[in-house]
Amino acid sequence: MSARLWFLKTGVGFLSAIAPGVVGRQAFRLFCTPPRTGLLSPGEIKVAARMGPVMATAQKKSIETPDASVVAYVWDPADGLMLRGTVLLVHGWTGRAMVMAAFVEPLRASGFRVVALDLPAHGNSTGKQLNLAIGARAVQAVARALGPFTGAIAHSFGGPATLLAAEGGLPLREAMGLDTLVMIACPNSLDAITHQFATAVGLSARAHAAMDAEVFRIAGRPVSAFTCDAFLSRIGIPALVIHDDGDAEVPIANALAIVAAAPKARLLTTVRLGHRRIIFAPSVIQESTAFLAGRAQSTNERVRVQSAVVSQP
Repeated sequence: MSARLWFLKTGVGFLSAIAPGVVGRQAFRLFCTPPRTGLLSPGEIKVAARMGPVMATAQKKSIETPDASVVAYVWDPADGLMLRGTVLLVHGWTGRAMVMAAFVEPLRASGFRVVALDLPAHGNSTGKQLNLAIGARAVQAVARALGPFTGAIAHSFGGPATLLAAEGGLPLREAMGLDTLVMIACPNSLDAITHQFATAVGLSARAHAAMDAEVFRIAGRPVSAFTCDAFLSRIGIPALVIHDDGDAEVPIANALAIVAAAPKARLLTTVRLGHRRIIFAPSVIQESTAFLAGRAQSTNERVRVQSAVVSQP
């Protein structure tokens, strides 16, 4: 345990005992605040070098949401191809549109228009906080400005945010149309994530309950209601769920739960790709593009992608 985390847990544990309500509310604010250093990490520098040429060809759009000014990136289909539809790319926590850019050229070559966005408090978008409601509102705002979307590819946190946007329940006011979805390394349960966070920072049971109460106050639903399996089952759209067997950040049990609850979802597993490298794997990009292209041909066609193993040297 780092010294910083030890001091944080010690202070939170003490305050949780005497002011659980205050600590719970502040914990939720901390939970929704991604780090913004203004500097690229070593990994992001490598991604920027690789994906910079793709990002440079995008048309940039600034879209206002209730929470932030969101930057979106747009690519038209490859020259000479008939438009098949528009695909949205949604990155995960601490990511940015750039990390999803490996999907752009294969999708364009399949006749898709491609839209990506920097979620609030990420990349070039403004804002200081991000949670599922803020993320879903951003996705819906981009859909109104640049959609409708034939499909979407979402990584990690981007999955539940996109599903909430398509489900449209509280705290949202409407649902976003979406025909099909590729979910890559997505967590299933917000309750499980908040529990992990509460344990990590040392919240007492009463402070944890106060944090959950803050979710209910803001969202109008208990934290246990925010699960991808319920969203996807309720929406009823076909989905390809891709997950790595060895994902240490989001265990594959999340994907298994999602697929078990959604009859139109199919699972594709990978090996040795982890939580982040998976979105750069050529095999994953190929399977995702083929799935969306197949669905674009006929939205009534039965999903043919079955469980599979994709490996990369």
